[in-house]
Amino acid sequence: MNNKLKIIFVFILYGFSIHKYYVSTGLYEYRDDLNSLQIVIRVFEDDFTNVIKKNYELDLGLVENLNLIESKSKIEDYLISNLSFIIDGNKLEFLYLGAEKKNEVIVLYMEIEKLKPFKFFEIKNTILFDLFEDQQNIIHVKKGSQRKSYILRKNRPDILFEL
Repeated sequence: MNNKLKIIFVFILYGFSIHKYYVSTGLYEYRDDLNSLQIVIRVFEDDFTNVIKKNYELDLGLVENLNLIESKSKIEDYLISNLSFIIDGNKLEFLYLGAEKKNEVIVLYMEIEKLKPFKFFEIKNTILFDLFEDQQNIIHVKKGSQRKSYILRKNRPDILFEL
């Protein structure tokens, strides 16, 4: 390999090793057949472990089952503090169902039950904004055949969808 290629290769490797993306993804799907909004949020395990450790002094990296009482209550408290949902002008509470670790990702499950069809849906998601300035939370909202997406950032942590 010639010297130019070696230098380029080193810069590429170095650039990837020091740059980290801070992102979560969430699917918010209204199920007409169940009259519920089903919510699935995926966050990188190390990032979510760090924010729970910082806020609650609990190391999720040492916890095998995220649904045991102490872990579940701390995760739920964090989610309640960082997620809010307003549907057609009414603030709604969600039911935290649990979490699981999958391939270096923590998957969080929630649901809002007994919903009627709606037109306006506002989401505020500040998950990990207290840990990373450049955190981005990708939002996918699905209602029937409609699907809309948006990226939330620290300077714009909420979005109103008209469906």
